Amino acid sequence: MTETRVLPLRLPILPGEGVDSWLEALSRRNGMPLSAFLRVLGLPRHSLTRPLVTDLPTASLRMLETRTGLPAGRLDQAVIGPGFPFGPRRQRRCRFCPQCLAEREGRWLLKWWLPWVFACTAHKALLHDTCPGCGKGTRVRLPGHTHRFPPTACTIGSRLASVCGTDLSSAELLPLTSDHPLLAAQCRVDSLLATPATARTVLDDLNHCTSWLMHTIHDHNVAPMGATIQRLWQHRPLATRTPADRAKPLGSAVSGVIAHTALPFLNTDDDSFAVHAVHNLRARHDTANKVIPRGMTAEQWSQLSPPAQRRFLHAGDHTMGALDRVRFASSTPRARVPSPGDQRAGARIRHVPQLLWPSWTVRLMPREGTQENLFRGIAAALLLLPGEPDLRARGVTDRLGPHLPNAMTVTLQRALKSGHPAVLTALCNLAHYLDDHGSPIDYERRRRLIPVAPISPDDWRELCFRTGNQPGEQLSSKTTVAPRYLNAQRYLNQLLTGADLTDPRHPLTLRSVADRSRYFAFPPSLTLDQRDALHQHAVGILHDLSIKEPLTWEPPQECADGLALPGRRLDDLDLEEVRRIVITEQRAPREAARALDTTLAHVRFALERVPREPRAWSRRSSVGSWRLRQQAKAVLTADFLQREYIDGGKPLRDIARETGIPRPLAVAHARALGVTVRRTRKPFPMDPAWLREQYLTHKRSTLDIASELGTEDETVRRRLKRLNIPLRPPGVHSRTIMTKTDANLPRAVRTAVKGTLHGWLRLHRFQIAMRFPSLDSAAHYLKVEPNALVTQFQRLERDIGTPLFNRAAFGRPQQPTKQGRQLLRNLEKNRVQALMTTSLQHDQITAQPDDHTLEAAHAKFRIRRNPGPPTPFSDIAVERVRITGPTLILLRHLLTRPQEEFYGAEVIPRTGLEPGTLYPQLKRLERAGWLTSRLETTPPG
Repeated sequence: MTETRVLPLRLPILPGEGVDSWLEALSRRNGMPLSAFLRVLGLPRHSLTRPLVTDLPTASLRMLETRTGLPAGRLDQAVIGPGFPFGPRRQRRCRFCPQCLAEREGRWLLKWWLPWVFACTAHKALLHDTCPGCGKGTRVRLPGHTHRFPPTACTIGSRLASVCGTDLSSAELLPLTSDHPLLAAQCRVDSLLATPATARTVLDDLNHCTSWLMHTIHDHNVAPMGATIQRLWQHRPLATRTPADRAKPLGSAVSGVIAHTALPFLNTDDDSFAVHAVHNLRARHDTANKVIPRGMTAEQWSQLSPPAQRRFLHAGDHTMGALDRVRFASSTPRARVPSPGDQRAGARIRHVPQLLWPSWTVRLMPREGTQENLFRGIAAALLLLPGEPDLRARGVTDRLGPHLPNAMTVTLQRALKSGHPAVLTALCNLAHYLDDHGSPIDYERRRRLIPVAPISPDDWRELCFRTGNQPGEQLSSKTTVAPRYLNAQRYLNQLLTGADLTDPRHPLTLRSVADRSRYFAFPPSLTLDQRDALHQHAVGILHDLSIKEPLTWEPPQECADGLALPGRRLDDLDLEEVRRIVITEQRAPREAARALDTTLAHVRFALERVPREPRAWSRRSSVGSWRLRQQAKAVLTADFLQREYIDGGKPLRDIARETGIPRPLAVAHARALGVTVRRTRKPFPMDPAWLREQYLTHKRSTLDIASELGTEDETVRRRLKRLNIPLRPPGVHSRTIMTKTDANLPRAVRTAVKGTLHGWLRLHRFQIAMRFPSLDSAAHYLKVEPNALVTQFQRLERDIGTPLFNRAAFGRPQQPTKQGRQLLRNLEKNRVQALMTTSLQHDQITAQPDDHTLEAAHAKFRIRRNPGPPTPFSDIAVERVRITGPTLILLRHLLTRPQEEFYGAEVIPRTGLEPGTLYPQLKRLERAGWLTSRLETTPPG
């Protein structure tokens, strides 16, 4: 192995000196031309000088350090590392400061090779680009005669006779004032070069912005820098000239002006200041819908660093089209150009529902000119647009909603025209939030796994009954109205998957405008218990599918902090006011929106949060029947029936009466449990011989025998029939006590009681019943069954031979006929009353009803049989009146004059109503109890 020899004559390298200047000084010290000296050192031969500072291999640097006795790594500070951003205009020449050359005895600084070093901060002067003698660039080629000229001489020339030889240290100094902008720019470049990693990014962006800045900077911006700088700026090489001009390097003055203009928005941490600076520059030449600044090529734009692109996009936000503003997120600090391989936008679809979340819908949707469902679908698709490399709008919307029209641009333009450009910013912020934090809900998986019909009709019916609600109408062939269970399926499917039910591909799609209106009315109609039960059902579906996710989720409202959006937060809406207007006052949601100065969507989504009180259902309703069935399941257990019915012998009728369960339901439930139900009671024990003796021998009546045995008359009669004992004729012939009659009684009374059983009882009850408005109220007072009362009165009419009263109808009480009134007058006679009292037993006589009882019965009869749910104004003493236009005009006039008497003729000119309209309105209000009237009295005298 050959040992590396150390040069006998050596020179130290000065601080800041380039390796080219040091090698030139070494060659002078050894009395050799630079090219020959490089061959001696074994370095690659170059015809140009700059490769010595940019292209020397690391091994050559280590060899030079060994042969010259320098410490290892010292020459790394004397060369420009590979990959330094020199820019498209290659800086093949070296700038210089004459005074620095003189002070350093011809030793050149390394930084003078850099294209963005244009001034000397030590001497406050602009660097020279060319030799003042020959006008050519200095140190372009290797000097061939360095040992024959002073170190500060210009060595340009191929032969000794043609070498320039001008003393560069004697060149005129180009002074700059201490506060000159270019000097300040140079200080910023020098501090930037202290951090190579940052310098590479900033200077590379500066190179790509050069051609754009050369077209953008106006002469009047350069004028304050001095006449010399302005003159040099005006002679800058422009890209619009010849290719030779485009290849020319920039002068120090031009580089300084460009650096002074660009560094404020390239080398700063203040994004707002940088964006403002770019905005001022872009505003001069940019045209509408322009993404790349005018004067910058697509290649230059693509090579800008992401921070620089972000600032350019943010500054040019107002000039771009609406879709580009969302795609590039140009209105946000995270603006960027999508790269073809970027997968973030494609992965975002997992976190986006088909319809935008309700809370964000009401905040982003313009107040007018936009259909809610269409906006929600388009807005959800727009969340896929930020960072999307696909330039086709259809290519984005088809991923989430192929059924949506091509209305993305129209939707965004409406938001912009409504004076709310922050809608675009909010959409971008939502997309960025999903990129950063994701979503706890995977909508793609839910759309794939959730069943189309999340709840069956039977489950819906059970859920409604359990929460005290009606299941709703059923779908039949005679109607096109969708049953409520279908809307429940739609509600749950949309709740779980965020589906767009206007999509015709969806099995539960809304098929008409009426269908859509009924579905929108479905969520607000749910009671609080019903809504909670539906949500619990949905949670159970997720659990069955092993999906460990919350039921619903929305991005936080902080994504729109500081933004002026069309709508306010849904939480800011007063739910009590919504409840008062829509539920209590029963006004339309659109009226509530106008009253609260908000949108219909706000009110509709707020109604879903307003709890509705369940109705009070009667026992005859389907809800009451379900509750009875549940009560039967809980009470009539197998053990209970075994103990009470089978072993105890208690009839099901008594069991039903004691438990409050209807007997048919008790029978059906007992049979469902496998219990044998008897059609009649358990046979009553009777001795047949004893019964024959009592009935045939002693001639006792069946009623006497039943009383002795403790059973009913009919039970004894059935046992006699079973024993084939002939029964005596019914009535007085079978009684030991004969019915008392009087020949002087009125004919109708005598006919009703003569030869009959319980005739006086029927007349007594008829007399009392005719004072009540209906047979039901009379039966309630007499403590008998209404059917029994009907049978008795039919027998009475049949005995007398004429109808005695007209039955009660809806709104009309029962009334006695002419014959019935005559019968009642006869019954009021004293001798008839005395005979009736003596003929009836004490427990058969019922006292005549008092006035209070009769008044209550008549008042109850006037009330509707099925009053329905309580109305908001049920506590008002007057009847309700349907308010029409004329009624409202009349009421406004009357309320201004309370407690004042008036003639109808006086109201006509005050209200403008026609007499044919006014007087019927006054009569309606009088009948309803809203006002009173009286006949005019003749004044005295």
